[in-house]
Amino acid sequence: MKKALFLPLLLFAFLLGACEPTDEQPEEVMGLRPVYGSAEDLEVHFLPAQEICQPGKIYRYGQYLLVNELHEGIHMIDNTDPAAPQLLGFVKIAGNVDMAVKDNFIYADHLSSMVVLDMSNPAKVRFVKAVEKAFDYGHNRYPSQTGVYFECVDPSKGPVIGWAEALLQNPQCFR
Repeated sequence: MKKALFLPLLLFAFLLGACEPTDEQPEEVMGLRPVYGSAEDLEVHFLPAQEICQPGKIYRYGQYLLVNELHEGIHMIDNTDPAAPQLLGFVKIAGNVDMAVKDNFIYADHLSSMVVLDMSNPAKVRFVKAVEKAFDYGHNRYPSQTGVYFECVDPSKGPVIGWAEALLQNPQCFR
């Protein structure tokens, strides 16, 4: 009896979190607009150090800290002196939210791909390779926030690399 009740409840909970067109659409509302990536946006680059604005996960590897900048990339920090950490640089990786390190190699998500980066010299991280379609990219078709109006994704415009707050006219999607 418990199994028979569990399945409908699970399906109901799943449907509550799905994207749905709205019946009551406001003419104008603050919401989220997808940010589409160009070919240049999708390249992995090592850049000079940048300010940390929206930190995500933090990974410690030896004396180094790798701090995720949500959906943007990874900050490389030398934490030899915790009282005065040194920003070494920033690895720009569109859509990045997760990473792991083993044997001086960073494994990071890059939209639906996984990139491998050599951090033998943490002040000059080097791209090694990408494993295409390593992840299901469906998570970026919708904003991670719930209870918000958003502009529906148009796949013909390219991959969504982030979401920006914007004043929306007649939004068609709500989550």
